Amino acid sequence: MNNLSECNICFETENRDFRKITSKCTHQAIVCKECVNKHVQKQLDEKQELLIPCPTKGCKKIMERYDIKSIATEELFERYDSLAFRIAIQKIPEFRWCKAPCGAGQIHIGKDNAPIVICENCGKESCYIHQVIWHMGKTCREYDEDMKQSEFATEDYLLRNTKRCPNCFRLIEKGEGSNSRQFTRPTIWSLTSSTTYMSDLNSLVKDSV
Repeated sequence: MNNLSECNICFETENRDFRKITSKCTHQAIVCKECVNKHVQKQLDEKQELLIPCPTKGCKKIMERYDIKSIATEELFERYDSLAFRIAIQKIPEFRWCKAPCGAGQIHIGKDNAPIVICENCGKESCYIHQVIWHMGKTCREYDEDMKQSEFATEDYLLRNTKRCPNCFRLIEKGEGSNSRQFTRPTIWSLTSSTTYMSDLNSLVKDSV
């Protein structure tokens, strides 16, 4: 319905298309179609959310799939449907996304007994159990042992080489302070990789010296 009513969100009146947003809404249509589309797009972009409420102030009715289809653009509805499919398929316990990643996924029948998942799209191998690129040359048990050693090495390094800054309580190299212009963050070696990585150690450990 096109009229000269003012949209409660964009406050425009010209060429506004007002429609009932959900089948359960009992209020007057006071938010234009364009603003409803922007509302739906924001929910998909920022929250990856399917439970999208009516954007009308005071109304908390959820937009069902048929509500979205009746008011959203074709492109936006396809995005909504695609997200709905991804969320639904991830609830299948045997489903795994390709870790290459190529954007594909599949149900792996072999489960733990045959942990190598070969992507039907790109052919890359992933580990069903650990959900990483396949650890070439190592069994899952050997990979677990390496991970344990890596975690132990990290914890040992932190105990010996870092402490909490008395001023800001962040983990820093021993001998450094928060009055320095730049914090020194330790480089931790991963035993499962030939590369090093820098981490915010405050998110990795709970205690330090």
